[in-house]
Amino acid sequence: MAEKLWEKFSVYINFENFTDTRQSRFKRVANDPHSNPTFDDIWTHTEGFVVNGGVKVKL
Repeated sequence: MAEKLWEKFSVYINFENFTDTRQSRFKRVANDPHSNPTFDDIWTHTEGFVVNGGVKVKL
């Protein structure tokens, strides 16, 4: 995470799961049949690499 501050506003950026590790690369989370699925325990990320950012303004 990084943030640059100025007097009235700031800009930030955040990176999550930088190594792109996710459970679906090792085994399925939802199992067949589709009409009545069963779900395995979640033990790591379910999404891949995520980046988000924004601007904060002081009023």
